[in-house]
Amino acid sequence: MQANLPERPLHNNEEAIMLSFREGNKEAFRLVYDQMVRPLSYFVENIIHSPVDAEDIVANAFYKLFHARVNMRSYEHIKRWLYVIVRNESIDYLRAKTRQKESQYDLSYLETGIEEQAETERVRTVLLQDIHKEIERLPKQRKTILRLYFFEQKNTSEIAEIMQLSPQTVLNHKTKALDALRKSGLRLKWLLDGVPGFVMAAAFYLLK
Repeated sequence: MQANLPERPLHNNEEAIMLSFREGNKEAFRLVYDQMVRPLSYFVENIIHSPVDAEDIVANAFYKLFHARVNMRSYEHIKRWLYVIVRNESIDYLRAKTRQKESQYDLSYLETGIEEQAETERVRTVLLQDIHKEIERLPKQRKTILRLYFFEQKNTSEIAEIMQLSPQTVLNHKTKALDALRKSGLRLKWLLDGVPGFVMAAAFYLLK
């Protein structure tokens, strides 16, 4: 059964992958792990600001997932379940850190801020993950330009120097690539996923 599994989940064989996953197939579990470990780690690190502890939280979430696998209905169910687990553990981590220190602030106020921060980071991580997937669909040169623009925060002149292109050529490619992202259907997907309107607007502001 393992030999028939695709390299990545969520393509054409999700039903077979989920069946194998629920049965405890290690290769199916590895596919889910490979798909989710990086965005989850990014999400947790941005909440607790400790890469080492973030690694422990994510590892514990996958441990819990393995033992809860029979209840998972789909990959989207797994993804949402994992985000809830790491979000709650991140909040517990910060609460524990807060209690270890003497603070002039009321704990309930801090906990409210922690929960809002966690939700903000969850949405931000999902949006960036979606943008990254759309960038990967672009032609090679435009894909490289947007990677440098979005994820390394390079400006047009810096990208031109790195890629040995004229600034105008970079600008032309960047304009066409951003236009492709605007037309990609992300806005509709985020709307259906319940992303708040102001967050969606902010994300598309990045695509100007």
